[in-house]
Amino acid sequence: MANHSLFSLALVIYFICAAEYVRSSNVNIELTNGLPEKYAAVPLDILIKSQTKAVDERVVKLGESIKWSVTPDSIYYVRGVLGNKFASVHGFEPGRDAGHATVFWLVKEDGFYLSYDNASWNKVEPWETE
Repeated sequence: MANHSLFSLALVIYFICAAEYVRSSNVNIELTNGLPEKYAAVPLDILIKSQTKAVDERVVKLGESIKWSVTPDSIYYVRGVLGNKFASVHGFEPGRDAGHATVFWLVKEDGFYLSYDNASWNKVEPWETE
């Protein structure tokens, strides 16, 4: 009986530690400019921010990818501006993206696409105009 209790205690401690590790492990985010060549002269301005601070802002060239890491307990926002078009997505959303090591974003002519394997894409947000 004592061995069973000791094993149960060890198992509980293991799962608590594993849950804390998953919660505290950073998640990689990768955003790629997949716009067609006709947009070569139009800058794609990307702003990445958490709920409390700006993480990065830059122009992403055609075919270029940018990467950053996030803590999995916060929402991170991505805003894109392309000429007179704009879009905003949750670049990382804990409820949606938890458990994935990398979240991939692809910016295309018709909007922002999300993937967890960098091969199967789902359109999340279309471009809007002012």
